[in-house]
Amino acid sequence: MVVPCLKLPTYLLALLRNDMNTKNKAASNPELLDQYDVVVVGAGSGGLTAAIGLVTAGKSVLLIEKDLPGGECTHSGCVPSKALLHAAKQHYSGADALQYVRKTISHVYAEETPEVLRSHGVHYLQGTASFKDKCSISVNNKVFSYKKAIIATGSSPRMIEINGLDRQYILTNQNLFDLKDLPEKLLVVGSGPIGMEMAQAFAILGSQVTIASIDARFARLEDPEISPLIEDKFKKLGITILKNAHSTSAQGTSMHIDIKADFDNPDRVTDTHKVEFDKVLIAIGRVPNMLDGLDEAAIKHTKHGITIDDQYRTSNKHVFAIGDVSQRLKFTHTANEAGRVVTQNLLTKGFFKASTAKAVPKVTYTIPEIAAVGLSHEEAVSKYGEKSVTKITVPFSTNDRAKTDSAEEHGLTVVVAKRLSGKVLGANIIGQNAGEVLASYTLAIDHGLSLWKLRSSIFPYPTISQVVKKSGDVFASQALANWKTDLKNLFKKNLPKLFAVAFWAAILVSFFIYKSANDLTTRGILGLAIDFFQDNQTIAPLLFIALYTLRPIIFFPATLLTALAGVLFGPIYGIIYTFIGENGSANLAYGIGRILGNDLNLEDNKLFGKYVAKARKNPFISVLIMRFIYLPFDLVNYGSGVTKINWKGYALATAVGILPGLTTFVLLGASIDAKTLLEAESLTELAGGFNPLTFAVAAALFIGSLVLAKWYKVNYGADAE
Repeated sequence: MVVPCLKLPTYLLALLRNDMNTKNKAASNPELLDQYDVVVVGAGSGGLTAAIGLVTAGKSVLLIEKDLPGGECTHSGCVPSKALLHAAKQHYSGADALQYVRKTISHVYAEETPEVLRSHGVHYLQGTASFKDKCSISVNNKVFSYKKAIIATGSSPRMIEINGLDRQYILTNQNLFDLKDLPEKLLVVGSGPIGMEMAQAFAILGSQVTIASIDARFARLEDPEISPLIEDKFKKLGITILKNAHSTSAQGTSMHIDIKADFDNPDRVTDTHKVEFDKVLIAIGRVPNMLDGLDEAAIKHTKHGITIDDQYRTSNKHVFAIGDVSQRLKFTHTANEAGRVVTQNLLTKGFFKASTAKAVPKVTYTIPEIAAVGLSHEEAVSKYGEKSVTKITVPFSTNDRAKTDSAEEHGLTVVVAKRLSGKVLGANIIGQNAGEVLASYTLAIDHGLSLWKLRSSIFPYPTISQVVKKSGDVFASQALANWKTDLKNLFKKNLPKLFAVAFWAAILVSFFIYKSANDLTTRGILGLAIDFFQDNQTIAPLLFIALYTLRPIIFFPATLLTALAGVLFGPIYGIIYTFIGENGSANLAYGIGRILGNDLNLEDNKLFGKYVAKARKNPFISVLIMRFIYLPFDLVNYGSGVTKINWKGYALATAVGILPGLTTFVLLGASIDAKTLLEAESLTELAGGFNPLTFAVAAALFIGSLVLAKWYKVNYGADAE
């Protein structure tokens, strides 16, 4: 809908609003221009948000749409699906329900027609767009140039080929709502939000519904305590649910489905089903709608969509991409938010960058609703460790409003939070008004609020939202009961930091006491320290190696310590002592990482799992490349331990991989005469403290190691990555 999309931040409207009444009259039937400030391709949620916001601020905007304004959301997505669910809840008949859906689409579309858009000052053009170069686009054989462009072309249903299935029986969200009559027998392939919502709606309206889900757990994206509740609700409606189900072939109106439930042998068929149908709804995900000419416009893309940065900018600095065509989370509200972010960035020329690191809520509008935001318990454990997080469950049976509305049977709130602090990490809710209740947890995650804070707020009685306060109460009880154990775990986890703080505090106190007692300047003390390390060739190297080895727990910068080796011991001995100390330091950090990561299960993590698996597959090459390209030393050390990379491969790659880097920085340090620098009184004397030849060799080694890393990545990177 256009109206919600118009709500730009107040300060932007106050700063940038023009007299739109005069402008709208002049633009009621605007003539197309040759050049625009902004061209927006796609008139869905994200495109409408950006186009209306930008034209309201006085920009010339061309909005291109190949179908109808409103996009999938209005015509075949959110609006019709929720209208059908509403009709089902109201016990409409099948034909009346479908008529109600079409009436609702028309009602919403009335606010998004080309005429309405033009009345706002948008130049609207229907047609298929194709990029010509970095700053121009073609539509209907006419080329338009632009200063900036926004791609918001959305996505389409992902399809699969089922042998023998005639197209006349296939439904997707794009033709589902054109039905004149309900199918008596509906087979739904897929158990994502669309599949679940439509399966339930048609079942309530009277269709005999079967869901064929490839997943071993129904509603697998939900918390394990919530999935059985929605499955039970579906079964009570008479919906047949087939799990581990693979639709292999069809004959007429009969589908052959293989059940592959053998975890150890995933290709083995453990059971077969023959499902009769009148229609088959394919609901297995979405694929991005890509534009022609992306290569001509220098816009990088893959089969998964257009590549963007954290501000939705593509590899072409003049072009942004928002919504399903570029974003991993394909929701109307994420596209809308992206449109707002890009609008703000364009209007302020990037000076006020909007944050894109926000919690993204999702709601499946079944009966009851399912809503989730943030991390699941499994993800939180992978990220923070089992001893650092807690899981709170609040059944709706404890909520008086759920009791008055007979909504307690399938209601449950699951909240994931940090122990002690109660910082909210995630929430998953099933029950009446779950999507509305979720807003409190979304706000908490975005602003770092804790369950302590949430429980201190007053919620109206009786409302479902009181489960939020109740989750805070349950957490408080747990936290007070386990505070001793939690404090002990917190102390153990932060012991290295506490040791480092104590170590440096002792060093600083000793430094100032010695300085005061001997009436020395800071420069004088540094001179004495240099003399000590350069004159004591037995104790000094052992002390340096010990200091370097213990560096991970005293947090001394590795690069600085390596350069100091060159300053104190010269190039040859500096390289030898650093090699010994750096290997000791690396392996100590690796061991600490293994201990810290003992409770983590990163191979199953959605973000890092595939990288962890590939690094474990070839630890030597993976670690070697990371060493050669100068990734932060401790990041590689701790990371290798946490991800449980094979120690032998790690240790060997470290011994080889640190040589270019340590040699470079030792030589860099060796190019400095520390005593000369300390005693320098002028720029000329200061320049005399540098050896340009040694510095040049260090620079050459640095460049050479980068070239070597590139060669390794080209020749062996496929295995490492």
